[in-house]
Amino acid sequence: MIKHILVLLDGDAADERALNAAFTLAKLFHGHVEAFHVRPDPRLAIPPIAEGFSSDMLERLIREAEQADQERASHARRSFDAAVATAGIHSVGYPDADTAIASGSITATWREMVGQPEDILTQRGRCADLLLFAQPFDAPANVLRLETALFETGQPILLAAPGMDGEALSSIAIAWDGSRQAARAIAGAMPLLRRARNATILTVDGDDDVNGPTAPMITCLSDHLAWHGISVAVDVLHKDGRPTGELLTGRAKEIGAGLLVMGGYGHSRFREMVLGGATRHVLGTALECSVLIAH
Repeated sequence: MIKHILVLLDGDAADERALNAAFTLAKLFHGHVEAFHVRPDPRLAIPPIAEGFSSDMLERLIREAEQADQERASHARRSFDAAVATAGIHSVGYPDADTAIASGSITATWREMVGQPEDILTQRGRCADLLLFAQPFDAPANVLRLETALFETGQPILLAAPGMDGEALSSIAIAWDGSRQAARAIAGAMPLLRRARNATILTVDGDDDVNGPTAPMITCLSDHLAWHGISVAVDVLHKDGRPTGELLTGRAKEIGAGLLVMGGYGHSRFREMVLGGATRHVLGTALECSVLIAH
């Protein structure tokens, strides 16, 4: 079950979309939404170019940074309060988990902290069922946090499309290549797959899992899902010169899938995230469906 959903709010327009999607999930599973905003320490955020400035100039820069941070924090809190009201959530604060579970309540918590957003995202993300971000990802900081969540938390990430609702999540496409990452994504998506009306395995012709020695794994996956009461169709995609990521997302759109489940590929090299091609496509493209991704 998806009971604990984590949402990082930046104090911008994406906050509303992320919160609405988070409460959509919480209503499906009678879950808890933990929304948090991280205010950076302004004394650590001063750029190196300012090292030669006078103390008065540095203090002014710090005051301006603090004011901007406070405005973002206030915007994030207003977005949270508005989303809670819209969703009709009555249990807000630090609810008792046992009481909430026993009553089937949908709950929410607001947290505001000071530190590095990526560090706190990693710490709290490792203790959540799912981390949620809103598409599109039009700022470098958003992409960095997505990469941090994907590679550092060990938890599935939901990239929510605009307007994502329960109906959209009833039709799911599964990108399958037999990899560990794809298997982890499917495990993370299992609660959603169990309640879906339609599920389709998408696999690309030419991958080992279609024509090679691991081809039986397609049947193996179908059998595994059947043990969970999930009936799936299998759709073999033929390479046509398009990148794999584009091929998968295009087919997901054609079959009307509201959610694409896929492995997230890449590695960390010299503290820099290096993404695989399909993962780059998903993170860098405005998609019409939501994506659940895991590494």
